[in-house]
Amino acid sequence: MSRASSTLTSLLAEMVAVPSVNPEGDAGGSAPGEEQMGRWLAAQLRGLGADVELRWLAPGRPNVLGVFEPARPAVATVVFAPHLDTVGVAGMTVPPFELTRRAGRLHGRGACDTKGPLAALLWALKGWTRSRAARTGRVRWMVAATVGEEEGSAGARALVEAGFRADFAVALEPTGLRVVHAAKGILRLWIETPGRAHHGAQPQRGDNAVYRMLPLALALRDTLAPELAAIRHPVLGGASLNLGVMQGGRDLNIVPDRCRVGLDLRLHPGVAAEAVLGRVRELCRAHAPRAAVSVHRTGPSFVTERTGPWVRALRRVGRGWAKADWFCDANIFAGAGMAAVAFGPGDIAQAHTKDEFILERELAAGAAAFGRLLEANADAGG
Repeated sequence: MSRASSTLTSLLAEMVAVPSVNPEGDAGGSAPGEEQMGRWLAAQLRGLGADVELRWLAPGRPNVLGVFEPARPAVATVVFAPHLDTVGVAGMTVPPFELTRRAGRLHGRGACDTKGPLAALLWALKGWTRSRAARTGRVRWMVAATVGEEEGSAGARALVEAGFRADFAVALEPTGLRVVHAAKGILRLWIETPGRAHHGAQPQRGDNAVYRMLPLALALRDTLAPELAAIRHPVLGGASLNLGVMQGGRDLNIVPDRCRVGLDLRLHPGVAAEAVLGRVRELCRAHAPRAAVSVHRTGPSFVTERTGPWVRALRRVGRGWAKADWFCDANIFAGAGMAAVAFGPGDIAQAHTKDEFILERELAAGAAAFGRLLEANADAGG
């Protein structure tokens, strides 16, 4: 830890002070920060004794890998996977890059998602490095901090595509210290209908692209969404469809020559993305024959069995089980064949909000939980 981080709260303050908004987010005038955050974390890990490597996806975008190699031959590899990026800061009502304490709440962008969980882990690692478990254990503990989690999980995808594997992966997310062992996957689509522009005073001489989209939008709501909701998974429930974007037209007096909608579909292991995409194209042919469909993003769902030794070990230091409708890097690691979960202090309801915060007592509880996991599982999970 740096000299400034004499307390867990001051450590989090250091992290929040480093702007690391995803390149696709509103950075509020700050300089791009994934690299700055990555270098800060690399220095912290080196200070704790880890072997550190930066793996660059692109200029300014490094994944950070820190390895705590055991003194004896490793019997298991466990990776903690925070992400370096945050969402944008537009509309925030608290200083985004200054940790602000108010009535036990620690406010700032990333305080909850996911610099708070990372601060808790680093604080626990600081204590663990001084323990007997660190000197005699046989577990290879790793930190794999990724870029781009907030938009496409680019960093995690790059890791697994390069062959990265572990016996157990813990994506650091604000889960209230519950073990998220199952989460839905995603399929995000853009659909566009073409039209022909003309003066709004003579709409009959144009071809209104919005009108061409409307029958399809209604079919998505009235046909596909109920179909997906009816396909139930025993853990994750029904699949879902949200029409989150509808864009069309340039001005009041111009017939729209283009209309675009964006769909966010949340799927589970009983619903194949390919099948859903095929159903969307089928509805397009029936209700908007000239529509073009493109895939924006896909990601797998996962269900990790709760009987595995490492999952049970984490559950013992946590507060129970949970499932998630949201997507995170755990989905990517699980999709690559690893036992993976999401876990960390904080409330997901505070992630991405205009006054994002983590409760100070929850931050401390997270550090204690990670500490117990490190101390109690020096040789193997179980």
